[in-house]
Amino acid sequence: MIGVPSSGLHTNGYSLARRVLLSKFAVDEYIPQLKSTLADALLTVHRSYYRVISRLMAQTAVHGFSHITGGGIVGNTMRVVPKGLNLEIDWDSWHRPPIFELIQALGNVPEADMRRTFNLGVGLVVIVPRTKASKTLSLLKAMREKAFVMGEVVSV
Repeated sequence: MIGVPSSGLHTNGYSLARRVLLSKFAVDEYIPQLKSTLADALLTVHRSYYRVISRLMAQTAVHGFSHITGGGIVGNTMRVVPKGLNLEIDWDSWHRPPIFELIQALGNVPEADMRRTFNLGVGLVVIVPRTKASKTLSLLKAMREKAFVMGEVVSV
């Protein structure tokens, strides 16, 4: 499993994010941890993964793609994983963007809820054969993506 970074919250978790962040900050307040105002952080444009998906499909063996929206990484990725298989995710293999750390800390949000609600900085999961992981990472690097191995699909 290779992760491609998100540009922010994307389309998930806004109710929780607003409840937590607007109880502490004004919408136009500059927040040093975010290096922006709250409004700018919440309104970060959802990036398109079309270019990444189309190039990878043309240049390497891909078993599946998972766009991480409501339902988090596990909920969305399990939709493309056949029965009898499961995900083994290394949750420490990428740096979470500061907005997620801020929401979790200020809202005292349990880790399980964070994982179920947010993309946590992963916008797209690319599932490739282990033998194609290096090639896929090289292709992504050539596209100036900061992709990373985040886990694997395993037998149950």
